Amino acid sequence: MYFSATIFLMLGFTVPTLTSLSVASTNFIFTVAALLLIDRIGRRRILLYSIPFMALGLIATAFGFSESGVTTIDAQGPALTQSAAIFILAMIILYVASYAIGLGNVPWMQSELFPLNVRSMGSGVATATNWGANFIVGLTFLPLMDALGASWTFALYSIVCVFGWIAIWRIYPETVGISLEQVSGLLEHGWGVR
Repeated sequence: MYFSATIFLMLGFTVPTLTSLSVASTNFIFTVAALLLIDRIGRRRILLYSIPFMALGLIATAFGFSESGVTTIDAQGPALTQSAAIFILAMIILYVASYAIGLGNVPWMQSELFPLNVRSMGSGVATATNWGANFIVGLTFLPLMDALGASWTFALYSIVCVFGWIAIWRIYPETVGISLEQVSGLLEHGWGVR
């Protein structure tokens, strides 16, 4: 989202900042939806359902860039057809919607996983981890676009999503329908979902 105006400028949108507003609006709408659904669906389930759509949106964006001929931020590729640019925009919106409903929300609602005696420390470490990951993505996106090209950058981030999904599937417990006292004991005996 930090660089959506840059991406849309690459794609030939005449008003890239206005186009990026569609991405920001999607993020807002699906964040509200997540807040309404997360306690009914469950944190683990919402992550396991949303991350595959994130990966799909990213890999489809990579495909769209590879077919478009637009490679890096500075390089001007061949003029994109309007349908190609709209396809990439739609796939980015799919990614952002999936992100907002899952990874954009769940990591901020993890404090119940920590026992009361370490809850503030655990929440602090989790928050620092969230912002650290955000910093890494923000720091690496433009250099990766220059080094690998748009297509491979989005493909790489899609692979990261797949590894994240595997990690969540293996170790992240479900907390829906469990009392706060029971939740803090879920990770008492190490990682892993029983």
